Amino acid sequence: MDRDNDTENDKEVEKLEVINKMNIDLYTIDWTAIGSVATTIALIIAFRSINASNKQNRENRKLQILLIRKEQEQKRLDEMVNNILEIIHSIKPIDVLDFSSKWIDKTFTTEDRHKIDHIAEQDQLNNIRLNIQLIKLKNYPTANILLTRLNIIRDLYGQWVKCINLLHLHLESRDKLSIEEQTVCITNIVKQMATTCKKLNPEYTPIISDICKKKNNIIDIARELMNIFESVISSQIQTHKLALEPELYEFVKKEQERIDRIIDAK
Repeated sequence: MDRDNDTENDKEVEKLEVINKMNIDLYTIDWTAIGSVATTIALIIAFRSINASNKQNRENRKLQILLIRKEQEQKRLDEMVNNILEIIHSIKPIDVLDFSSKWIDKTFTTEDRHKIDHIAEQDQLNNIRLNIQLIKLKNYPTANILLTRLNIIRDLYGQWVKCINLLHLHLESRDKLSIEEQTVCITNIVKQMATTCKKLNPEYTPIISDICKKKNNIIDIARELMNIFESVISSQIQTHKLALEPELYEFVKKEQERIDRIIDAK
């Protein structure tokens, strides 16, 4: 009886020892597993956080670059349009007709001369601004087409300003120049006017030839040619200005649409 009890007690002790051992093993395994899992989860979270942060930074940098590019493109377009509008506003076909008529009719005043001087200065400034624009926009083919037409208008206006300015200047300075010197100077201006008129409107070629044959006085020839010259120049300027307006609208419309799409490129 006692032996059986001892045996059962021994078995209970063994069971308790096994259970205790299992509890110790489970206790140790639980902490190790939990620590490992926690570390892994933390690493995954950190990686995802860093990855998301890097992705956001890349997107932000790309957006900033696109915003800067859009701002630069907008500034370039606005600057070009403002220059075009300022130049075209300063070129008035009515001035060609008005001042030319006064010079032909010998009613050209000192005030008119000052106005022509101002127009000549403005024309020189316009020429410089246009050349700079063409240099800056050399890789801007659509702008080159537009600026080339504007340059034609400015060149026509500049030819007229130069001719009428020099003619009046030489006539005012007749006391300071010999007849021969005055004749040479005015003859050169007459040749320039005749060449321009024949080039722009060949129909005037026989008329110009008749004027040169019938008139002996070079000043009279200059006045007759100025009558043709003013008509040809003002007509050409007006024609090009009318063509420039819709071209400018279309150019600005397309460029603005392109600029507005820059942000969408991201």
